[in-house]
Amino acid sequence: MRYFVIIALIVAGVIFLHQQTAQKAEAAKKNAPAAAQPTLTPRPASEHDWAKAAIDRTNEVRQQVKRERASNEVP
Repeated sequence: MRYFVIIALIVAGVIFLHQQTAQKAEAAKKNAPAAAQPTLTPRPASEHDWAKAAIDRTNEVRQQVKRERASNEVP
């Protein structure tokens, strides 16, 4: 009975390790194409800097609207 429990734990450990390595390989495949895509912002916004990124984007849009209105000569 002891040997059965020991063998069962070893088999469970091997299966667990196999699943972990498969998940890491799958995650590496998913991350590779995503990194190759160009981003819309010149620098990626970090989780700590999301508010500044939003303000930067707002200012960029305001400047764009200002330029469009000036080119259309709308008061």
